[in-house]
Amino acid sequence: MGWTEVVEAAGPLGVTPETTPHFLVAVLVAVLALRVLHVAFAPPPRRPLDGPPLRTTIVLGSGGHTAEMFALLRALSPRRYAPRHYIIADTDTTSLVKAEAHEAAVGESLADAYDVDDDELATASEYAVTRIPRAREVGQGWVHSFFTTMRAMFSAFRAVFAEKPDAVLCNGPGTCVPVVAGAFAARVIAVATPAVVYVESAARTKTMSLTGRILYATRLADEVFVQWEGLARKYPRAKYAGRVC
Repeated sequence: MGWTEVVEAAGPLGVTPETTPHFLVAVLVAVLALRVLHVAFAPPPRRPLDGPPLRTTIVLGSGGHTAEMFALLRALSPRRYAPRHYIIADTDTTSLVKAEAHEAAVGESLADAYDVDDDELATASEYAVTRIPRAREVGQGWVHSFFTTMRAMFSAFRAVFAEKPDAVLCNGPGTCVPVVAGAFAARVIAVATPAVVYVESAARTKTMSLTGRILYATRLADEVFVQWEGLARKYPRAKYAGRVC
């Protein structure tokens, strides 16, 4: 067979019937890779300040992480960030009580506000709580950690895809990694366009936590805030905006 016959048999792109499935797979992989890069480097669309409230997912940890997150939430307008969806690890026994107390205070404050009508009060007071498995417990072996992480990823993806948030707020607990990964995946496949904001704990004065380093290096977080100026110099894409509390 001469070169003319070979080219004609292969088609204009050199694809034969036998290689067509491989060619299609290669095209799909290339398109997916380009989409992932686009999402990683192009921030989600900005929402106008006078636009509708932002559906907000909040990842709660425990101890100092939870205290800092509620200090941050008290500085944000519940009328702007509503409804709120809290995600808590299933072994966390304290964050649910703190979330309910915070929301009760928000409801009372909104009810006393003279410029909040009934419809806005209902929206701004709405919240929900979802529990997901913890990806890894302290002291857990790496083999077992793989399976618990996969279970946590599945639960986190399901929660994010069901909620379709406009914003995701997190500040350090390991639980936030699968949640943020779910938010990123939702943007890749155009299920939702959540902006992910990560606030590093004030306890991290010289280096970021493992969670912070993962979200910073992979660009899973759109905005990374640190609470020490030295950290902002060490991580150029991080922003210093003072202390949360």
